[in-house]
Formats: sequence, structure tokens, C-alpha cells
Amino acid sequence: MHLAGYDIKPFVVTLQEMPEKWDFISKHLINRGIDAEPFNGFHGMTSGLRTVFPYERDAPGSGWNIGQKPVATWLSFYMLWNALNLLPHPYYLSLEWDACFPDNWKERAEAALRDVPKDFDLLYLGSCCCGEAPKNHVRGEVWDVRWPLCGHATIVAKKALPVMIRTQRKIYAPLDISLLLHTLPHLKVYTVLPTIATQFNTTLKP
Repeated sequence: MHLAGYDIKPFVVTLQEMPEKWDFISKHLINRGIDAEPFNGFHGMTSGLRTVFPYERDAPGSGWNIGQKPVATWLSFYMLWNALNLLPHPYYLSLEWDACFPDNWKERAEAALRDVPKDFDLLYLGSCCCGEAPKNHVRGEVWDVRWPLCGHATIVAKKALPVMIRTQRKIYAPLDISLLLHTLPHLKVYTVLPTIATQFNTTLKP
């Protein structure tokens, strides 16, 4: 896929246990001109994966555990990053199975790619919880947000992958929060606002 002169390879994390999700998202993406490859991730209940570490940032001393589904999601994307790091493409579009693109997504994404600094590591086409985060306007719809949450539609520069792989080694928090805490401060991260991609059947906090 070529956008504003960038060669970008799209991948969607899917689950073999839930083929209807791939059927659904592949049709939507093709309808929007996105020919994405499926990447088979872990299904939480089937894999039985859990973490022994609590996530207590919001409730110290609670011992709260993120559970099977977030752990499976975390590992699925970590596997994806390692796979992408071995491939030759300079940029990737990392997608969740429920990413929803509007009709005009391509025009807005290309405008953002023309406006974002050329040395960017991550460009969030889909995000959430940016409203109260510190931010600086870059150009057009591109913002430097400290830091965006959600990860349903993100353009990833290959040069960012070793940093993502190196800084995500402990599974204890939901992946987007873990990235915020341990990875995003080490990368050149930009966010399109208002968000381009939303999520089906999910109300996102702006």
C-alpha cells in the first residue's frame, strides 16, 4: 500500500478460533482499499495465558490482575512486532480486528503523512484518551500527544520495532498503557486528531 510516497504494509492481528472476525474486518478493509495480511495471535481462553504480576497503578495495593484476554493481546502484538522486524518493508500499518475506517480515511492519512516529521516512529491513525493529555500542534491534523492510548490503527516505522521489542518485556498492564509507560517516551510519536480510525461497537474517549 502506498500513501503519500510511503510504502506501508498492513497487518491485522486475528484469531484462528474466531474466523468470523477476519471475515468481517477483511471485507471492511478491502472496501476501504486496504489489502491487509492476517496475523494469527493468541486467543485468551484457548491459550490459558496469564501473568503473575498485578497492575496497581490506578489502585495501589489492590493486587488487580489484567487477566487472560489482555495478556493474549499483549503477546499477540509482541509476536507481530518480532515478525515485522524480520521483514523488509520500511513501514507497517498495525491493525486490530475491529478498526473502523471512514470513507475519507485515505485523504486524511495522506495529508497526515505529508505533515508529520519524516523521522517519525509511530503515527496513530486511531487513538483514544488524548483530550486531557499534554499536546503540541505540529501541522494540519498532526499532534505531538504525550501520550495516546489505544492501538487499533497505527503506522509503525521499522526503525521503531527494536525499541518496542526491547522495552516491552514484562506483561502486567494492558498493552496500550504498557507502551505509554515504557516505550513511547523513547520514540518519535505523533497522533492524528481528530482520530481517523475508530472501533466497531466501541465508544472511544477522545
